[in-house]
Amino acid sequence: MEKLYNYKVSLGKNSYSIFIGKDILRSIKTFIPNYKNYSKIILITDTNIYKKNSELLNLELNKKLNFKTIILPDGEKTKSFKYLQILIEKILMLNLDRDSLLICFGGGVLGDLVALASSLILRGIDFVQVPSTLLSQVDSSVGGKTGINSKYGKNLIGTFKQPKSVIISTDILKTLDKREIVSGYAEILKYSFIKDKAFFNWLRENGEKVISLDTKSCIYAIKKSCSIKSKIVSIDEKEKGIREILNFGHTFGHAIESVAKFSNKIKHGESIFIGMFLAIKFSIFLNLCKKSVLENYVLHLRKIGIPFKLKDYHISISAKKFLNHMKFDKKVKNGKIKLILIKDIGRPVRFFLDDEKLLSNFLKNEL
Repeated sequence: MEKLYNYKVSLGKNSYSIFIGKDILRSIKTFIPNYKNYSKIILITDTNIYKKNSELLNLELNKKLNFKTIILPDGEKTKSFKYLQILIEKILMLNLDRDSLLICFGGGVLGDLVALASSLILRGIDFVQVPSTLLSQVDSSVGGKTGINSKYGKNLIGTFKQPKSVIISTDILKTLDKREIVSGYAEILKYSFIKDKAFFNWLRENGEKVISLDTKSCIYAIKKSCSIKSKIVSIDEKEKGIREILNFGHTFGHAIESVAKFSNKIKHGESIFIGMFLAIKFSIFLNLCKKSVLENYVLHLRKIGIPFKLKDYHISISAKKFLNHMKFDKKVKNGKIKLILIKDIGRPVRFFLDDEKLLSNFLKNEL
């Protein structure tokens, strides 16, 4: 087995480890605490992931863990009440008990759905995350958020449920197309902007290597991202304080996804690139930061060929419609939109919008 890295998310009785390495799934039992004590193991994946990894799942992992497999359709549409019910009933058909384990082998969409199901079935059973996309490896698999979408917005229905472990194997990323890799890079870039300017400078030199899946660069970027997120989550599990900085670019980004009806027209990471671009521009509009922050952001994305404007994705939204979708964001408090903006790279700031006209005027000029 290649070199293994281990980060701990410290949450008292809910603490767990994140394991990171190349080709580590063949030792999967090592990374599931007390796996012999589970009466039944159920692995949930989707059609696309199963097709690309069927040999690994059937010939390698199932021999080691002897699990039952549930395969769902792929795509954002599965983050719904309809598929939550379908998944729960498929699991219940397998006659599980409270000593059963769910393993999610998939990306962020599936991870959020399976995590939510695990928190509801028999009032809570254990689950393990095996994220299969770059985005889920650096972000959604860590932190314990679960969720499905509503017609009113993204991730508005969910719970907090921490996994028993997160197992990140970088070799899986080679099954992804370039668009999926680039989408994941958005969250990596976000971590540098909210917490670590030195990491941003490293990305400026190595971002192309990460997107090209150079093993050493990819593992470093995943390690750094998971390290930043695990420390934040350990301090603030339920997003009552510092954890909210992880939403940098997301209030804008989620509004874009909602307008696009969570379709493949724009992926989550793509919307976050636009969301961060707008958040930085709005920060400048409010005189919170210098234009050089935006220049650094734009130069970096142009250098590695990543689009970051709405027109690049052929999406047109009126300022009024955009603002209405932002009002349904789960971070709205007392009717006020709450944004994570930026003072400088590595220096995020919370901002409550007292005057909607400020944002409305900004959006009219930017959309």
